[in-house]
Amino acid sequence: MDILNRAIAVLNKEEIRHFKLWLNSTNASKERKDIQLFDYIRKAGEHYDENSIFEKLYDGADKNSFYRLKNRLQEDIGYNLALLHFGKHHANDLYLCLSLYHIFLSRNQPQLALYYLKKAERRAACNENFEMLDMIYANFVRLSADLPEINPEKFIQLRKQNAEKLNQIREADQVLATVTYRLKLSQNFGKRDVSLLKMLDNTIKEFANDDSMKRSKSFQTRVFRAVSQVLIQNHNFIELEKYMLNAYKRFVSEKWFDKENHEVRLQMLVYMVNALFKNRKFRESLDYAETLGEELSAFNNLLYDKYLFFYYNALVINYAQLDIKRGLKALDELEKEMKGKKNSYYEFFIYLNKATLLFFQRKTNEAIRNLSKLNGNDYYKKADPSFKLKISVAECMMQFESGDSETTEKRVEQVKKEFSYLLSQPDYKRERFVLQLLVKMNNGNVDANKKLSAEIRKFVGTPVKSSVEDGEVLRYRAWLAPKVGIESEDLGG
Repeated sequence: MDILNRAIAVLNKEEIRHFKLWLNSTNASKERKDIQLFDYIRKAGEHYDENSIFEKLYDGADKNSFYRLKNRLQEDIGYNLALLHFGKHHANDLYLCLSLYHIFLSRNQPQLALYYLKKAERRAACNENFEMLDMIYANFVRLSADLPEINPEKFIQLRKQNAEKLNQIREADQVLATVTYRLKLSQNFGKRDVSLLKMLDNTIKEFANDDSMKRSKSFQTRVFRAVSQVLIQNHNFIELEKYMLNAYKRFVSEKWFDKENHEVRLQMLVYMVNALFKNRKFRESLDYAETLGEELSAFNNLLYDKYLFFYYNALVINYAQLDIKRGLKALDELEKEMKGKKNSYYEFFIYLNKATLLFFQRKTNEAIRNLSKLNGNDYYKKADPSFKLKISVAECMMQFESGDSETTEKRVEQVKKEFSYLLSQPDYKRERFVLQLLVKMNNGNVDANKKLSAEIRKFVGTPVKSSVEDGEVLRYRAWLAPKVGIESEDLGG
C-alpha cells in the first residue's frame, strides 16, 4: 500500500466529508477523476487494483496522466487535512503564524511580519515549545535590521535564557532515551546482578550535567512513565515492584503529589497493585488497592469515573486467589456502579470473571450461563480471535465438568471448526492439545486409561512461562493436575 492509499485509509468521516465538500466547491461534477479515484481507493481498501482503476479512468492511455492525478490527489488531501486541523492543535496554529510571518516578510511587509511573529512567540511560550522559541527569537534579531523599534539585545538575552531551558530538556530526553535503551537490553534484571535503581542513578549522573534534574518532579515523572512501560512490556514485574514502591515513596516524601498530577499518583498505585499481584503478594496488593480506592475521592472525585474500574479490577484479581466469595461480591458492586453506563468492556469483564469464579466454586452451570452472555456483547464480538479461542476452550472445559458429555463433544467440534486456522498454528498447540484431551476424557476414565493419564502428567509436568499461563482464561495445567493426583500448588513455572 503506497502513501496515497494509506492516507485515504486513515481518514475519518469528518475528514472525508470536509475533503469532498472542498473538492466540489471548485467544480462539482460526477466525472471528476480525482473524486472517482478517491472513492475507489476508499472502498477497495486492501483489494486495490491499480490497473483496474487506471483502465476505467483513462481507457488504457498513457499512465503518466494517471500518476499526475495520484500525486495531485495526495497533495490535495494533505493540504485539506492541514486546513481542517490547523486550529485544533497548538503546534499547527504556531506553524501557521510562522508561515504568515515568512509570507509577509517575503513581500517586504515587516510590520505585518512582526505581528505574526509576536503571535507565534505567545503561542510557543504558552505551550513551552522551547525549540520553536529559539527559532522565533532568532527571527526577531534578524527583523531588527528592518524595524528600529525592535531591540535585538532583548531577544538575544531571551534566546540565551531559552537555550538554558532547552538544554535541560535535551539532557532529560537523552537520559530517558538511554535509560529506555539500557532497560530493553537488560530484559530480566532478576537473573542478573544488576540493580535497576542503581542503573537509573548512574545513567542520570553520566548524561546529565545539571544535578537539579534528580530533584525535578517533572523529570522524575517522565522517568517513571518511561521505566514503567519498558518493565511492563518485558513482563519484569519483580523490578517493576521495586521501582514503583521506591518512586511512590519518594513522591510522597517530597510532597510532589497535588491536584495537577493526581493521575500520576493513581497510575503508580495501579502499577503497584498489578506488580504485587503478578509477584503473588496478594495481601500487599490489596493494601495498595484500598489506598487506590481512597484516592479516587480526592479533589472532589476528580478522576473517580476514570479509575473506578481499575480499583474493582484490583479487588477481583486478588480475591480470586484469596476469597472467591469476596471476589464475586466485588463484581456485583462493580455491576451496580456501572448500571446505566453503556460500556461493553465492563460488561464483558463482569461476565467473564463471574464465570471463572463461579467455576472455581464448582457452580459449573451458573458459570456457563455467564459465559454464554458474552455472545451478545459488543466488546466480545470485536475481540481478537485468539482471545475468543481461549474463552471457547474454557467453555469446553466447563461443559466437561458439568457432566454433559453430549454437549461437550458437540461444543469441542464447533470450536475446532470455528478456529481451525488458529489451531493449526504453533502458538496455539496448548489449546489444540486441551481440545483433543477433552475428547479422550469425554470418552473414557482417566484413572483407568494409563496412556491418557501419562499424557496428562507429561503436559502438567512440562514447565511453561507464567506469561503464557496468564493468557489462559482457565489455566490448563492447574485444571488437569488434580485429575492425575498432582496438587495444583505444586506446579512449577
